[in-house]
Amino acid sequence: MDPRPPILKSQLQEICLQFIICMAQFLSQGSIAMSLSTMNIISDSFSELQGKQIEGTQTVWFMGSYALTLGTFILVSGRLGDLFGLQKMFLFGWFWASLWCVVTGLSYYTKSTIFFITCRALQGVGFAFILPCGMGILGTVYPPGKRKNLAFAFVGASAPVGATVGVLMSAVVSQLVWWCWAFWLLGIACALLGILATYAIPGKFKHHDYTLKQAYEKFDLYGSAVGICGLIIFNFVWNQGPVVGWGSPYIIVLLIVSVGLIVGFFYLELKVVQHPLLPREIFTLRIGLVLLCMSLGWGSFGIWQYYYWSFLLDLRRYTPIETAATYTPLLILGVVAAVLVGLLISKKRAPYIVFASMMGFMLGSTILSIIPVDQTFWKLSFAQMFFLAWGMDCSFPAASLILSDFLPSEHQGMAGSLVNTVVNYSVSLFLAMSSTVQIKVYKNTGNTLKSYRGSMYLGIGVSALAVVVSIVFIITEHRAHRREVSGIEISEVSGVSEIEISKEVSTEENVIETLDCLSEKK
Repeated sequence: MDPRPPILKSQLQEICLQFIICMAQFLSQGSIAMSLSTMNIISDSFSELQGKQIEGTQTVWFMGSYALTLGTFILVSGRLGDLFGLQKMFLFGWFWASLWCVVTGLSYYTKSTIFFITCRALQGVGFAFILPCGMGILGTVYPPGKRKNLAFAFVGASAPVGATVGVLMSAVVSQLVWWCWAFWLLGIACALLGILATYAIPGKFKHHDYTLKQAYEKFDLYGSAVGICGLIIFNFVWNQGPVVGWGSPYIIVLLIVSVGLIVGFFYLELKVVQHPLLPREIFTLRIGLVLLCMSLGWGSFGIWQYYYWSFLLDLRRYTPIETAATYTPLLILGVVAAVLVGLLISKKRAPYIVFASMMGFMLGSTILSIIPVDQTFWKLSFAQMFFLAWGMDCSFPAASLILSDFLPSEHQGMAGSLVNTVVNYSVSLFLAMSSTVQIKVYKNTGNTLKSYRGSMYLGIGVSALAVVVSIVFIITEHRAHRREVSGIEISEVSGVSEIEISKEVSTEENVIETLDCLSEKK
């Protein structure tokens, strides 16, 4: 095992730092999951307050609004952390999240579902700062090695634990006490963790030498504004389109505007801006394939997660607590998978772990699409947890480690941002796409089960594409490794590191010059 980084003064400080960053992932996933176990309770509560039934399309936003802002603002927060200080942005995130968790609970008194959804979105902004800055701190404090691999694996293991505890806690509190207390308790936890973080983060931790003026100059304000607006509008269109109809004029206009903004964002980043929001080092085939795998794999998981809960609550008539209890295998299996990844992962094995993760997402989605309504949980419902636990807890640490090793230390915050942006934005976007399928199928058949399965078929297709992309990534990495090995062998044989001998020497003069050069070296 590698020694403890010297910047960490004691083992207690290292444990506290690891705990805080694991809790960032824990509460991030728990906050997404808690909207699933409480969605029917909250919907019924607002229906009673308003005197009318809350539409099912609004309940999608209970989770989708949080995931949307979490995935979108992470794009900016990582860069802000790199420029203004990962510690400052990390602490800001904890206290911002704490504030809006409390306000989310208080939204009951407004009797407004829209205000509740808005509060959930602002809650996601806080975690958008916590996650990438925490991952950036971890990536900067630990040099590449086994200790760093295990640190990232522990963060990955926090995802299923957070999701399970999140649904269990919120289900118990909402069903037995009051759903508002689920959010108030979360707010209290965020405040306490923010206080603990002031001790856990090393006092001498510093990963940049920017003054405040230099940081402002290096921040891409225009690219950030264009990118955030484009992503939010694009996601809104996919959520609102199936509700009002894709033929609505404002939906068509907003779709065109959002695509234009996203294209404009990439143009600014690549051609115009001197200090782009996205470092140009990420625009490589290898990083692109990793991020595409994460987008498709976690997008399919977002679909699975929502319709798994809908299936158990609406069709099997489980209570929220009973449904939350079915997440327990996901917790245990997820921790086992994450620990195995921490022991096995390396630069050479990471592509294969990504492939296995995508297979896990695909198999889990496939099983849910064929489960009979009246079948016991301990058959197919239980079996799918094995595959999904592997998918969740192997993909995240593998992708995070790949990007952390690919990018320089000044971009470690952005490395954490990219993975989390792709994961959380994809959860929201593909869930919105699946709702389009669900609504269309239900209108044509009038069958709830068929409409849920229609959405799951989309999830299967998305995850299958992720498997294909992961295979391409393996091939790409294999070829890159062969080129690196070949380059080393040629260098050792010739004894010259920077001389290239052309394979095509067309004239006698070039042949003589090449031989003379080699004879001089000898």
